[in-house]
Amino acid sequence: MTFLKTFLRLFNLVISLWLTASLVFIMSLLLPAASTPKGMIEAYLSIYGASDVSTLAAVRADYLERTGLNKPLFYFKILAKGSKIAAGIPTTALDRPWVERAVIRHGLEPTLQFYTVWRQWATQATETEKTNLFQTLVSWSLSEAPEDIMISSKQVEKAVQASPGPASAQLFASWKNLTKQSAPFHYFFPTVEWQGKDNSYHRWMLQIMQGNLGFSTQDYEAVTAKITSAAMTSLALAIIGLPLAVVFSFLAGLYLTEKSTSPFTPLLRQGLYVLDSIPAFLIALSILGLFLVNGGSTLAPFTMDTEEESILAAFRNPSILLGGFCVALLIIPQITLQFHRSLVTQTEQLYQRTGLAKGLTFQKTIRKHALPNALLPTLTILSEVIIGLMSGVLVVEITFSLPGIGSLLTKAILAADYPVLVGLTLMFLVFRLFIVWLTEMGYGLLDPRMRSN
Repeated sequence: MTFLKTFLRLFNLVISLWLTASLVFIMSLLLPAASTPKGMIEAYLSIYGASDVSTLAAVRADYLERTGLNKPLFYFKILAKGSKIAAGIPTTALDRPWVERAVIRHGLEPTLQFYTVWRQWATQATETEKTNLFQTLVSWSLSEAPEDIMISSKQVEKAVQASPGPASAQLFASWKNLTKQSAPFHYFFPTVEWQGKDNSYHRWMLQIMQGNLGFSTQDYEAVTAKITSAAMTSLALAIIGLPLAVVFSFLAGLYLTEKSTSPFTPLLRQGLYVLDSIPAFLIALSILGLFLVNGGSTLAPFTMDTEEESILAAFRNPSILLGGFCVALLIIPQITLQFHRSLVTQTEQLYQRTGLAKGLTFQKTIRKHALPNALLPTLTILSEVIIGLMSGVLVVEITFSLPGIGSLLTKAILAADYPVLVGLTLMFLVFRLFIVWLTEMGYGLLDPRMRSN
């Protein structure tokens, strides 16, 4: 049963990771640069100058093809029956939108008749006449309200009549015949069309599994490399600050509970409340000021140059040491006070009184019986603290010139660096799921009741 439960938890973690990655993919489609990446328009102006519309459209189509943005969105798509029928008509890319709308509104046969006459008429008309009629057809296809459709249809008739030539009369007659017809009702039924594995979602998931998050739009550096470098800095802060905060909070929580009558207990509790109320930037600036007043030199920016030197250099760098100490001060009040409240709650339980009645000292009942139960809610708070540390303490990183995750996120937001934003969002969600999963496993180890469920 234990193996089966562990397997099910791992399976749930994998499913959660897949759903998270899918959610990030959907959210990335809502970004302004989803279909037109940042810098494309500037590239048009600087490279191609005042080129015509067709040249710019060709450049954009080439870019979308090279980046895979022209592929279908998913494995399948749901579309109306009329749209699927219209897809079988051999049309140009420019004509396809209004032809598809004509099929949905008036059926296949009238649309084919009109489009055939349209192609014949286009070979005889001038560029101005073709442009005017094409624009009126596009306007007609975009109309939704019945009165708007009627007005735009009249505009198409005027554009046809204004065009001289022998094919104009035939085009006008075919248009009148088209607008009189109505598409069959089954044209509006939804159909599912399979698009295969060659789609944007499949390509994106494969890249994620390979650790490829794309490239930054600011310096064209790999997003994975940027996030890894920033995460190493934030990890160095966490390695110093988190153990320091946990050890201090554990000892302080026990002291506040076991020595409740001590004259130092109210002072320690009030000190924690005061520390919790001080803004983070003031704590960071105070630590930095004390460092400089006591002979410290100006802090040099910390960078992760090589993998071998990064971790070792972190523990010798004043920026990391002071930043880690500052992080510890920021999270100590929250963990300590929560741990103390949990211990106090456990001292009011009946098993605590039973232990005292059997002759155990108050300290022994706390450490033997109350402590395991008090760790459960504290473990939840600790998991949230760890998740918060992963996002980086922005004030600490800025004060001590640390290029961590928080600084990278802020720069990406200000510069509209969407690939980095998407990568960081995915990393935050995956890390949070992993920490929640570890917390659940820790609950099973600490609480026998959860192992039996």
